[in-house]
Amino acid sequence: MQNSFMHLDHVRAFAAAVDEGTVEGAGFVLGITASAASQRIRALESRLGQVLMRRTNPITVTEAGAAVLRYARQVELLESEAMDRLHGIAADAREGAPRDPGARREPTVLRIGVNADSLATWFRPVFAEVADWDDVVIRLDIVDQDKAVPLLTSGEVLGTITSAESSAYGTQVRHLGSMRYLAVATRGLLARFGSDPDSPTPAEVDLATLPMVNFGRDDDLQLNFLARRGIATVPPMSVVPSSAEFAAAVAAGVGWGMIPVMQLEGIDADLVPITADPGVDVPLYWHHWTLASDRLARLTEALGRAAAQMR
Repeated sequence: MQNSFMHLDHVRAFAAAVDEGTVEGAGFVLGITASAASQRIRALESRLGQVLMRRTNPITVTEAGAAVLRYARQVELLESEAMDRLHGIAADAREGAPRDPGARREPTVLRIGVNADSLATWFRPVFAEVADWDDVVIRLDIVDQDKAVPLLTSGEVLGTITSAESSAYGTQVRHLGSMRYLAVATRGLLARFGSDPDSPTPAEVDLATLPMVNFGRDDDLQLNFLARRGIATVPPMSVVPSSAEFAAAVAAGVGWGMIPVMQLEGIDADLVPITADPGVDVPLYWHHWTLASDRLARLTEALGRAAAQMR
């Protein structure tokens, strides 16, 4: 590796290209030409002796690029907080002069990974808290709770909600609680497939043929439920990649599905368990960077308060 000093303007150009998906987009948000943005990124790669990104559409990062992107996010957060403190010191130093509202700085971006079911249920009170934070905006990435950690290690988010307990290097973990899911279907669907909906048991419901609704390719919740009951085949499966619409599809009788208890309470449909033991508890953890950041600490506490209502 060559001289590893990284010029912050070069790092910002790289992060902007990843955010926008193109070098042209990076130039636009930075107020420079695409050529200038490209030169900064290439200068950074030359300085580090590493290829940081693949010039695909959209741009993707290499393993080395993930490390630099994470550094860029951390610098962005800490620099913003330092500048706010300096601005406050300068205002106080002017013999108590009122602070100029026009001097307000741009809010810090907090990028967060969250699974769709959490977002549709217990996470929502976080929005009410964020609404009072003039120094912060949030950007959410929707990701399955089993696949969220790579977003954190790649630097794409500063924190993510996941079902994985083990932490990555340079991160901290907080247990938020457990979300309970129930495997349910409409009475009509069970009746059509030869089951008594008033008394379903594993022996009465043919899980190998009963139609199923899945959230998407990363959703293993339903398939794991089947595997624990000895079903190795995949039944007729519909895919609905949205939490509310997933529940609506199950409520309409498209197939059975695992729905959070918190979400079931708001569904006006005749849904019943498909087995005698339909419950699955999914533990959730908040993984975040290890940083002395007031904003990150504030977000962590807000998540803890909201998650206390999880069930």
